[in-house]
Amino acid sequence: MLGRRGPVQASFTTPELIELGELAGADVVVDPAELELDPASTAELEAGTPIQRRNLDVLREFAARTRTGKPKALHLRFRVSPVAILGDDRVEAIEVVRNELVADERGRVRAIPTEDRELIPCGLVLRSVGYQGVELAGVPFDEERATVRNVGGRILDDHGAAVPGAYCAGWIKRGPTGVIGTNKKDAAETVELLLEDARAGRLPRVADASAESVDALLAERGVDVVMYSGWELIDKLECERGAPQGRPRIKLSRWDELLKAARG
Repeated sequence: MLGRRGPVQASFTTPELIELGELAGADVVVDPAELELDPASTAELEAGTPIQRRNLDVLREFAARTRTGKPKALHLRFRVSPVAILGDDRVEAIEVVRNELVADERGRVRAIPTEDRELIPCGLVLRSVGYQGVELAGVPFDEERATVRNVGGRILDDHGAAVPGAYCAGWIKRGPTGVIGTNKKDAAETVELLLEDARAGRLPRVADASAESVDALLAERGVDVVMYSGWELIDKLECERGAPQGRPRIKLSRWDELLKAARG
């Protein structure tokens, strides 16, 4: 696993990193030299977050481990970027360049390629393209963080005031980090604020908010609704598909398949 910047800049959350070290079929291997910090990273760590410091502690624990003989090994490499994939009829190696980390005028650490190159023999390359939130028309957006502007899930306007009845959760709220448990905690935080606003009478009122009016609005807009009974049919079919292979389920991944299953 290659990262173009250093261990301090890695976007792991601590639970993600700890879970990585608990892989049943692979030892996680970190060369202690990979964790030596350059001046830019040292400065960022001193002014950084507790997550960055905890992550570095976990990585140092990985570096102190001895191999246990698991069938595979996952080597974590930092400050390297791929520059070429080599091979004739198939992938045979990847060429990487060593990076130097330099802080810009705003203190953000950038990876600058050097002349130091290396070939890593391999038969498969997986590229992580990442994730970046995009603006939704009419919703306040933080361009630098690529998230909806919010505090705890309450969406804020350009003046820092809460937008009545507007909330967000997940990656568009905090950025692309965390595991399923992180998202559950994150959503619970948002819902608690929503309920607090409801109890305080801060939510916008709708003249007719009955279930029947919602059904009528969906029908008027031509929304193809799947009810809970339809979800139960999807759930049943996915479990049936997975059973012959000893799997909990095989998920349906296309809208037409999901809708067909929901209709029975």
